[in-house]
Amino acid sequence: MSDKATGVDAIFFSVKDVPRAIAFYRELLSIAETSWEAEYGAEWILGDGTAFGVGAYSSGEYKPSGCVLFAVPDVETLAKRVPQIGGTLIEGVRDFPNCRAQWCEDPDGNSFVLHQRTAP
Repeated sequence: MSDKATGVDAIFFSVKDVPRAIAFYRELLSIAETSWEAEYGAEWILGDGTAFGVGAYSSGEYKPSGCVLFAVPDVETLAKRVPQIGGTLIEGVRDFPNCRAQWCEDPDGNSFVLHQRTAP
């Protein structure tokens, strides 16, 4: 058995309000969570097998951190939904040589990006 990491099993955000976070990401991702405990958090398995989740923030002063890029087929379409479900759009859609991206924040201030590849 090796003592080296072999990959990332899941990406989780700490949140202050678990039910609100579950509702937000359920709507944003358009899929039901694959496991959840309303008091503690939830996890979603995305189409490519990546796991994303939210968990209850447990101690000290809350500070949002981290960022996840969600692969989406159409940045503009999904970006329109973000403010409607309680999130915030940061600036506008940005075009890069290989992608389009919209930076956002969830209701707890965690950063995420709606990310659309435009080239391999």
